[in-house]
Amino acid sequence: MSVSEPPPPQRGLTREERGRDVSAAQAKAEAETSTGRRLLRSMSLPFVLSQAEGYPVVIKQFLQFCLILIYPAWIFGVLVSALGYYAMYSVLWVVFWPVRAWMKKNRPEDYAASQLK
Repeated sequence: MSVSEPPPPQRGLTREERGRDVSAAQAKAEAETSTGRRLLRSMSLPFVLSQAEGYPVVIKQFLQFCLILIYPAWIFGVLVSALGYYAMYSVLWVVFWPVRAWMKKNRPEDYAASQLK
């Protein structure tokens, strides 16, 4: 290398080395194991405002302003999706009741293992 050339650039971190780029509110919502609690966490205002994290200051403020404006629609959308989820879940629970009953009677170890998941 000659003296007039700049030094080679430093190697950046890989995606695995950087880790996940999520806010504390998003990580808290993802950590929930219950679907209902996860939906409730996604309805919280800190979770919605955390969607704008990682942007420069002025853009972040503008995005948070827009998120506050659409917050009622966000709540409505989460409630509609929760209603759809629980309606489908209850229908499937009734439809597959004979399979669960047969498994409980004929294969109790497998049934118990599936209940722990």
